[in-house]
Amino acid sequence: MIRRIVALALVVTQLAACGSLAPHVPAGGPRSPAGTPSSPEATPTTSAPAQTTPAELGVQIYWHEVNTPEQVRANADRLLDYIVGLGANSVGITFPIYTDGPRPTRVYTTAGVTPTPGSLRTVIGMARARGLRVLVRPLIAEGNLKSGKVWRGSIKPSDVDGWFTSYGKILLPYLTAAQEARADGFVVGSELDSLVKYQDWWRTTVAAAGRAFTGRLTYADNWGVWATGRPGVPGTETGLDAYPQLRLGDAATVAQIAAAWRQWLLKRPDGLAKTTIQEIGIAATPGAYRLPASWPSEGQTLTPQIQIRWFAGACAAAKSLNMAGIYFWTLDAWADPANAGGYNAGSFIGRGDQAIKECFASGWPDR
Repeated sequence: MIRRIVALALVVTQLAACGSLAPHVPAGGPRSPAGTPSSPEATPTTSAPAQTTPAELGVQIYWHEVNTPEQVRANADRLLDYIVGLGANSVGITFPIYTDGPRPTRVYTTAGVTPTPGSLRTVIGMARARGLRVLVRPLIAEGNLKSGKVWRGSIKPSDVDGWFTSYGKILLPYLTAAQEARADGFVVGSELDSLVKYQDWWRTTVAAAGRAFTGRLTYADNWGVWATGRPGVPGTETGLDAYPQLRLGDAATVAQIAAAWRQWLLKRPDGLAKTTIQEIGIAATPGAYRLPASWPSEGQTLTPQIQIRWFAGACAAAKSLNMAGIYFWTLDAWADPANAGGYNAGSFIGRGDQAIKECFASGWPDR
């Protein structure tokens, strides 16, 4: 499966140089505890607009390498105010956790990269103070999986029992932080295609998560497997990371894109009203409609309308099918929305964000 291909070292270098978007690398791509403020609450400079819909209309932040209390507050203030300004009622906080290779034995965090539970609690509190719903989303990063043919959805633990035990232990402090800060939802797994078959272990993991966190528990299916109708993780609501190949050319109109999205989503019509798109993203580059999950290389020509039309069409389709929500991917933790020209083709700042704002402003059907 072709996905966004970005090496972790390149991402870190780009961020240090110019604050570029640190991309999530979906399927198949080669992609010391910090102090935290004493209180998770912050006085918001803006508040989320009143929303009449229960649908989740949000943006995902990729939260990484934010270590000091000052950085946590400054970055969260900047990004959450921007998200509120887009008219969102929800924010997803995606952050990296790790596993040790294609045949892993454990799951772990990386000091200085993975946020501490305390710093995550602070960010959740700041979002809640702005009236935003919060979806907490740990994501197994792929930078150490090496081969381009290995991704989070193809790992095969050498000891399944040991791997799931380790995974549950890593999730627990973040579930506790989400509970303490009153997050609305927690994603117990994303795009772990090769592991969904271990249904008994997922039941154990979900049951333990439910004892620590009383909000909604979800699982985000990868788009290719989701479309087959395969059962997901038991005991969770359905999430979808959506990068379908809709066979559209660059000249496709919003109406054509919306029709293609609708046709694809209707591969699973029965559960759509309870399905939230947890990721929709695309590069603002020619040819992106053919392979929306492929992240751009440096120096590619920017074509903002590619991204704008894709976002508008996806929103129209999801809305027409009265889906449970949609989150746009992604804001890097270090992005500055005032600097639209400083980001690579995968960013939507100053590009697709106009379509995101229109999507949120146009309302959602009553549910």
